[in-house]
Amino acid sequence: MNKTVIVFPVICIVALLLAGCTAPSMDGATTTTSPTTAVTTVPVDNQTCTSDTDCVPAQCCHPTSCVNSASIHVCNLLCTASCEGPLDCGAGSCGCVNGRCSVVPAASSKPQTSLQLTASPQRYSPMMSSTVGVGIEVNASGFDPAGALFTWNATYGYFLSWGPSDFTVKERGNPVTNHGEKLYWSFIEKPASTLEPVIITVTATDPASGRVLGNSTVTLGRDGDFAVMVKEIR
Repeated sequence: MNKTVIVFPVICIVALLLAGCTAPSMDGATTTTSPTTAVTTVPVDNQTCTSDTDCVPAQCCHPTSCVNSASIHVCNLLCTASCEGPLDCGAGSCGCVNGRCSVVPAASSKPQTSLQLTASPQRYSPMMSSTVGVGIEVNASGFDPAGALFTWNATYGYFLSWGPSDFTVKERGNPVTNHGEKLYWSFIEKPASTLEPVIITVTATDPASGRVLGNSTVTLGRDGDFAVMVKEIR
């Protein structure tokens, strides 16, 4: 047999083996990997809320979105100490915006709110004809009183309204809720003890979220059986 005929096929086989030789993977297939970025999609139902306290960060490390607390899962990851994303290091917080848990940037956070009270006269007795009671007015800061709900409580006595439109005195009871209109505190019965002060508390809340916007108290000290004096407002 012609040696050329034998050698040529052998050379071809060796060349093919050298050209196509690959190292198979452990599972018999060649794999190719490339870096990917994890994207977390939050279902709409997991974002429903009624107040800011319902909302928490959705992710364990460097969260980028918010969900309601009922949807949160257990976090068992070790996070880096870097500041990343819209919630880290005070960059923002989770809040309820239009019924959905959302990221609220720090620059857009709700402004500081407060409530202060003024009371007059400094001394009052039901036998006085110049006033129907201790008049208490609210001074709101950082929010509109007309859109807030005010709750009035007193440890003794009751509240009255006395409007300048008709000057009709109306007994409102205790406690009372309104939108910050001026009220008067009064009493008709002799107290059980003249040593116990009367504490009047007014709290303003946001009706939509239930957030407390401010609160303040007036302390009335006893001056005998049928008179009180304004001792402290804070």
